[in-house]
Amino acid sequence: MPDAELYIYGGAFGLPSIDPQCLALISYLSIVSHQEYTIVESNDPGISPTGELPMLHDGKNWIAGTNRIIAYLSKTGYNSNEDLSTEDLAKSVAYSSLVDESLQDSLLFSWFADDDNFLGTTRKTYSNLLSIPARYIRPMQMRKSAVQRVQKYGGKVEAGSLTHAENTRIYDLARDCYRVLDRKLGENDFLFGVKPTSLDAKAFGYLALQLYPEIPNPRFQMILTSQFPRLVAYCNRCKEEFFANLPDSALPTETSPFFTNPISSPKEWFKNTFLSGSNSVSSTTTTEKPKKTQEERDFDLKRIYAVTFGLVAMVAYVIINGIVVIGTDEGEEEQEEGGYFMAGGDDVDDDIHVPSDD
Repeated sequence: MPDAELYIYGGAFGLPSIDPQCLALISYLSIVSHQEYTIVESNDPGISPTGELPMLHDGKNWIAGTNRIIAYLSKTGYNSNEDLSTEDLAKSVAYSSLVDESLQDSLLFSWFADDDNFLGTTRKTYSNLLSIPARYIRPMQMRKSAVQRVQKYGGKVEAGSLTHAENTRIYDLARDCYRVLDRKLGENDFLFGVKPTSLDAKAFGYLALQLYPEIPNPRFQMILTSQFPRLVAYCNRCKEEFFANLPDSALPTETSPFFTNPISSPKEWFKNTFLSGSNSVSSTTTTEKPKKTQEERDFDLKRIYAVTFGLVAMVAYVIINGIVVIGTDEGEEEQEEGGYFMAGGDDVDDDIHVPSDD
């Protein structure tokens, strides 16, 4: 894996990434790789084959999604779970599913459904990472999708946020997960003993973003610090272990071959769409351009269709949602469409069972 590149959302709050799945992957690589990779702060999930970050570029391979990347790394000799028994491996899968479900929802609730947190911290933090025009659109897209997901825990949607004056279910969900992890940790340094594993990387990715950021409504932070001091010490230990000697950040060595879009990365989209494959004047005069195969011509045609559709959709989206108002005196409305911020999350089973340690 030498010279591999890890594409992530950029950092904030003293952490190398604002995204829990990206933090989990950075933590995992810190366990197994000894700086044999470069961090690329992309902030654009549109460059990945599945539309999510983190994404790993290793030679000719492009792998997106935390679970898929960990599976790929494990098969290529970078396996943090190699010392676990078959029983412990099964437990690790179950605990990971619990973390993905409970801590993801509680983080979405805290960062996006809580009006004070979203307006006071989340939107500004993401806007600082994103380019124009994505910084004006994507945070609202993330918010709407996040609120739709966590509404099942109670509360009413008002002005885009979720009222939760009497909502305790989401806090009980997080508290139950904290309790399970705390019991599993015990007096050990890490969740399966003295050595960190993939479960530590994933759990820390979520816990760190609930513990360290300074936000207006730090309810989950308060639960952790007041009721689970052992998990707080665990997070501090993981932070020191995983992030003490991070690799340098750099620009990518080559452009992602996957489609980018004009909202999240207009410059890269324009270059990939209209300038890729273009030759200088001198080269075109001395070298005959090879004829394209039928497959290449079909791909070019599909790309033209995709670009045209993307432009039309973007213009329609902008007009319909009020980013640009034509012929009226109505004020702008905030945009709320699309997916939420857990870019690297993979599918999680609804039915989660954590095996007993007994």
